[in-house]
Formats: sequence, structure tokens, C-alpha cells
Amino acid sequence: MQGFFTYLPLALLSALLVLAGTGSAANFSDDIAAEAEVKAFSSIDTASLAVYAGQNALQSGRYDEAVEHFTEAVDADPSWMAAWYLKAYSLSRLNRTEEALAAVDQALLLDPEDRDANNLKADILESLGRGEEAARARSVAEASSVTSPTIIPLTATPTTKAPASAFLGLSAILITACLIRIRERL
Repeated sequence: MQGFFTYLPLALLSALLVLAGTGSAANFSDDIAAEAEVKAFSSIDTASLAVYAGQNALQSGRYDEAVEHFTEAVDADPSWMAAWYLKAYSLSRLNRTEEALAAVDQALLLDPEDRDANNLKADILESLGRGEEAARARSVAEASSVTSPTIIPLTATPTTKAPASAFLGLSAILITACLIRIRERL
């Protein structure tokens, strides 16, 4: 991930040059531009796209749609703890507590001491009238907050995965900048 940030200024500078018209993007034909667009978006994995779409739906209050996207994300990458957590949160907003509990349990299998997931589990258990279990989950969350920094879900850093390599991220930025420039000229 650190290597990606090493090349980020170069990528942004290149994108700005293309947008300013000093790059060679204007010489691309429509077929080449379409092919470049497909390649740029195919380098982003399905789970990341689904989580991004789910976060947009969640922030807009479209919880049913968010659940669908987060389900797609966990189907594509069952080891992504944040996707399980977001699915559980969306389900809890729909009062689908049993499903939410199952999803948050999956998240906690991946990271048993995650403060946010334990707090969500405690909230769900309290809504089900299971106060003793909720208290245990809350105590794990409190113990985790002593050792981990405060993170506000959905408003702190985005829940996305790092590109597979710096060059994939760089190429996606450059290709997107080229496509924007081409579309502006049409």
C-alpha cells in the first residue's frame, strides 16, 4: 500500500496533464477508449465495487439495496470483515435481527475483538431481549476500545481494498482521466 502512495503524485500529475490537453488522449479512437474503460474497471474486484455501491445505498437510507450489495461483496470475498459488518448493520436497520446477528457473527469470526462489530452485536442482542449476552459483547467492545483508536463507521476512512499493485491503481487513474478528456471533446 505504501508503494501506491509513492506513485500517487505522479499519477495525479499525469491525469492533470491529460485533462489539460497536453496528453495524447485526444488521439484515441472511440473503440480504443471503450476498451480502455473496460480494462480500467475490470482491474477493480467485484467485492470492492459491491461494497462501494452498498455504502452509497446505506448512506442514502436504501437499506434493502445495501443488503443486496453487501451480500454480493461477501459472496465474492467471504474474508472481508468490513463487508460482513456493513451487511449486519444494514440488516439491523431493516429490523431483520436474526439475519443481522448471523452476519455480525461472521464479522466477529474474522476479527473477534472488533469494537464496532461487538457493539453492533450487543445492540442486536439487546433488541432480541438477550441482555446477558449483550453485556458480554459490550464488555469485549469496551476492552477493545482501550487498545484501538476511535473509528466512526461509514464516516471515517472508506471501506475499500488497496489496488493489487501500484501500477493497477495508476493505470486506472490514467485511463479514467483519458476517458474524461475524450468525452469532453465529443
